[in-house]
Amino acid sequence: MSAEVRASTLPATATRLLVPALLRGLLWVLLGSWIGSWLLFALVVAPTAFRVLPTPGAAGALVAPVLDALHLYGVFAGLCLAALALALRRGALRVAIPLLMAAACLYTQFGVSAELAEIRDLVFGPEGNEALAARFNELHRLSMTIYSCVLIAALVLAGLHATRDAEESGAHRNDSRVRP
Repeated sequence: MSAEVRASTLPATATRLLVPALLRGLLWVLLGSWIGSWLLFALVVAPTAFRVLPTPGAAGALVAPVLDALHLYGVFAGLCLAALALALRRGALRVAIPLLMAAACLYTQFGVSAELAEIRDLVFGPEGNEALAARFNELHRLSMTIYSCVLIAALVLAGLHATRDAEESGAHRNDSRVRP
């Protein structure tokens, strides 16, 4: 093979290997930061706020904007993860799961959390009543359930992508052994 032919195939080969590696790296950064930030919030930030701050209302006032950021990141990350799964040809399940996760984040942010924000001051203020408190508790439970489901889905998605990465790595190793 001439040097010219080898040189012209080098960029194509490098691109064929580099682009999927970059896409996989971006996938893992997005997914890892989603899982990490949600775990940090659930295991450290929220419990600490409710333990340290003087009232549940004060803790809620701190936690709410953090949740807003997490939900909006979830929408962004979910859409990006679905696009990356498509680009990497990872299959319908690895595309559908992050889309469902993003939809859950949208619903929680603009449905559940929005209603919680509307009634939070009323519930914890002097005009609070049992009916408002019951509605607040119901919405809070729904929010926590969706949050937990999204986190579990993210962990499942990580397992699915790790499995596919292992399969692709094994196939790549087998291909490289066959070639001279």
